[in-house]
Amino acid sequence: MKAIKAIVEDGNVLLNEPLGAKGRFDAIVVVLDPDPWADLINDPRPRPELVKAGQEALKEFEEGKTTLLDPDRMS
Repeated sequence: MKAIKAIVEDGNVLLNEPLGAKGRFDAIVVVLDPDPWADLINDPRPRPELVKAGQEALKEFEEGKTTLLDPDRMS
């Protein structure tokens, strides 16, 4: 088994280095998702539970029960 970096564009695989094998053979292609949240965030389907959670969080903020996150204080 050998791992080789490649680029997948429009379903076509372009290897970044020579494979070193001739002929036809089976292969497994693993596609790394650079942003695993992209599909979730860009999914247009309604999410009533997410909307409800967002409304509750906004209400708590407006009531002074929570504060905005300070990225300089996160660790």
